[in-house]
Amino acid sequence: MKSAGLEMATGNSSKEKSDKNTFFVINVFGAQLYEKPALDSKLIKRISVGEKIVAEHILETKQSIHISEGFQLQGDFIKVKNQVCSGFIHSSDLTTFRPQLESIYDGIMIPNFKGKIIHKTTDKRIEKFNDKPFEIEEEIATYDHIIHTYTDFNDCFENTYLYKHMTLHEVYQQLPVHNPNIDITSKGNFILMPEFIEKKDNKYIFKGIGITRSIAIIKNQDGLFLIELLDCP
Repeated sequence: MKSAGLEMATGNSSKEKSDKNTFFVINVFGAQLYEKPALDSKLIKRISVGEKIVAEHILETKQSIHISEGFQLQGDFIKVKNQVCSGFIHSSDLTTFRPQLESIYDGIMIPNFKGKIIHKTTDKRIEKFNDKPFEIEEEIATYDHIIHTYTDFNDCFENTYLYKHMTLHEVYQQLPVHNPNIDITSKGNFILMPEFIEKKDNKYIFKGIGITRSIAIIKNQDGLFLIELLDCP
């Protein structure tokens, strides 16, 4: 159901940033709507990923979502009010970029923020490891909002996704998008969030699943965040 305050994002892939009072749910599990602007407040409902939020007011409360020891998502509370419901959403569940929603398994939706592809290049080179030559193939695809680099190391391959404009909480919410793992249960099917392990310098490290040996969010020298995944079958 569409309303003045909540609306499902549709259409083609991510466009320009919305105005300062318009947000979209980026959390694949949905954004929690609280009765009051506090994380220990009563939960009213979850608002589905991709839905549009029109903010009535932004409260700079600086409350943090605790992910694990050493990792929190800072943010403010967004006050939402429309004909259906009213309440408060923590800003770490939201983004100002409009996503394109994609179904990956039996109704499980993920947001795509790539945008249109700008250009793509392929490079092959020989590098030495332990005095042995290895052929490395690298593909770089540049989109409106992301630069995707795929590197083939023969036995292993690496994918990195550099976000040109997004903050830490927005990039964190993209982890299950680039490494989707589905838990199939009798109560339904659920996408899983990678488990945080530790932070080392500029790197947030997460536990790999299956052939994915390592997952990390890295802050580079330009202050931009990227997701790095190493897979070894």
